Amino acid sequence: MTIRRILLLSSVLWTISLHAQIDYDIIPEVSNTYLINDVHIQVSPTDSFGLGDILIEDGYIINVSRNITAPVEAIVIEGDSAYVYPAFIAGLSHTGIPSAEEKSKPNIRFRGYPPNTLAGVTPEISAYSKMKASESSIKSMREAGFAISHVVPNGGMLPGQGSLMLLSGDSADDMLLNEKQSCFFQFKGAPRIFPATVIGVMAKWRDLYHKTEGLIKHKTTYKASTSPLKRPKKDVSLEALIPVVNKEMPVYMNTAKAKSIFRAITLQKELGHKLVLTEVKQGWPAIAKIKQNNISVLLSTDLLKANEDKGKKSEKDDKGKDKKTDKEETKATETALEKTTAVANGEEEKKKTKEEKPKDPETIALEKRKKESVDAYVGQAALFEKEGIPFGFSFIKGKAKDTKKTVNRMIEAGLSKSTALAALTTVPAQLLGIDKQVGTIQKGKMGNLFICDKPYFEEASQIKNVFIDGKPNEIDIKPKKEKKEGGDSSAFKSVKGSWSFSATTPDGIHTGKMIVSGDAENIEVKMIDEDGEEENCTDVALDGQTLTFDRKVGGTMTVNVELTFEDDSYSGTGNIADYGSFPIEGSKTSPEK
Repeated sequence: MTIRRILLLSSVLWTISLHAQIDYDIIPEVSNTYLINDVHIQVSPTDSFGLGDILIEDGYIINVSRNITAPVEAIVIEGDSAYVYPAFIAGLSHTGIPSAEEKSKPNIRFRGYPPNTLAGVTPEISAYSKMKASESSIKSMREAGFAISHVVPNGGMLPGQGSLMLLSGDSADDMLLNEKQSCFFQFKGAPRIFPATVIGVMAKWRDLYHKTEGLIKHKTTYKASTSPLKRPKKDVSLEALIPVVNKEMPVYMNTAKAKSIFRAITLQKELGHKLVLTEVKQGWPAIAKIKQNNISVLLSTDLLKANEDKGKKSEKDDKGKDKKTDKEETKATETALEKTTAVANGEEEKKKTKEEKPKDPETIALEKRKKESVDAYVGQAALFEKEGIPFGFSFIKGKAKDTKKTVNRMIEAGLSKSTALAALTTVPAQLLGIDKQVGTIQKGKMGNLFICDKPYFEEASQIKNVFIDGKPNEIDIKPKKEKKEGGDSSAFKSVKGSWSFSATTPDGIHTGKMIVSGDAENIEVKMIDEDGEEENCTDVALDGQTLTFDRKVGGTMTVNVELTFEDDSYSGTGNIADYGSFPIEGSKTSPEK
């Protein structure tokens, strides 16, 4: 071998060695480049690109065009004419926040002046500090098409600061976009101590606000003073409110009812802070006030249940009459046949008396009020659109998995699809100050989008993949089970019976008995507490081996319960608005006879 070849070989070996060393120090990812091809692209709520391709690199959209040539390093995702939308943004939620820890009842000496933590005043706490990447609510929201959520802590009057979080990552650090996004406020008193009432809460807010103004002034004077001056006393709660008083941080107020909305606007006009009305359920009486003061709004997704909607419009036939479904037609035919047989047997008058008992005026008036109430709740989104008031959605009580069903009810009540899509994308992006980065599918924006097999608002559509920060999160789509006529009797048989019940709630462990009875079409759930108190639950539904129902606690608080059964045991969660979720488990004690 010549000296030249020896030197050349040595050089090559040295280069290989150097690269090997670099590779050991920095392990590269497989690829951060993705090409989604052959998809219908909804660029924004009002702009559809049509059929095309999307190129994502290092978390950002590089190109939206037709017939993009895939880079060598790209992972190609075949769209097969699927539909792509900007990923959704939750304007407010408790996503990723565990249920409150159990606390012993404190011995308070002065109930009129309790410590801030006991009074529910903790504005210094950030949602980010409480966030758990392992919480199932994150996965649930992601599978519903959401990439970002404005998360707030659980608690009382001032639970803490909202944090802007991505809905994908191994830790809260991976998910964080902005730790101190907002100040979260609720008209929620503290039990048996000040502020216990709504009036007390308003007085406490004014007091905190003015004390913060005083602290700001003191800090400014102290910093500029050349003469001896007492230094400002450390107060983490007041210091956390300085950005609010300086109008740098908005206050997101939980205002479900019209009275709360009027109170919130009164406080805002008096004090001058930025205001966002959230979890609005009864906004229509205050719509003029909201519009007049140019207040930002997040409507609640926690609507009255669909099966309570007696005023739902029926489909019309060619003659303008109510069109019956196949099931209704069959039932009508069976009823007519029964009547014919009854007449032949001389039983018609007896059946008529039993079946056609007229409703009394009080019942008719009550049903009318219920229908009007449901129509108002479901139709308020369309009313806000008509009045030209932009709005997003909050999910303090509403479930992310019900988003499409809930929004489609609003659309049936008159809301346009473009405004509905804006409420899930561009409006919250603007409200949160991130519209330059997210909310639409455009070059230079973050790769937050989802792929749907059909147009999103179609009932049968399913989300297949959610891109968050340019990385795919494939959704495990479970085949939908066909509903059997008369309900799924086999599934019901496995959950029917008596079960033990143990719930680890914020105020301790509660035990008792749960009895599931009835039949597959009409399932009944009764809860019997350890002290023997009985209660019938509402909105009971069974989907496969998952049982859901609502339970009232303390006469006013509603717990949304979801339990999954396996053999002779079950586990699941209860969810209480403003407090989060807590674990529930139990086992079968005896079958129901």
